[in-house]
Amino acid sequence: MAKKRSIIRQQINKILYSNKKEKYIIYYIDRPPGMGITRLASVNASRVIKATEWAMILDDDTVIPLHRVVEIRDESGRLVWSRSSKRT
Repeated sequence: MAKKRSIIRQQINKILYSNKKEKYIIYYIDRPPGMGITRLASVNASRVIKATEWAMILDDDTVIPLHRVVEIRDESGRLVWSRSSKRT
């Protein structure tokens, strides 16, 4: 699992340092506390402050574990990275 998180972190950092982070959407599994459900959520990469070894931190201090990231798409919907694909 650590290798997969490393690849996700590399992709997120690549976007963060590209100066075009507003053009990317990160999709992740969200588990809202107290709701007992799991849903697919998204966040614009411009809200990501940094990616640590195990999580990404948003501008409102929300912490999203990297193992919950499912895919990254650009503004036109083109797939940049996916957990299920072999592309990195």
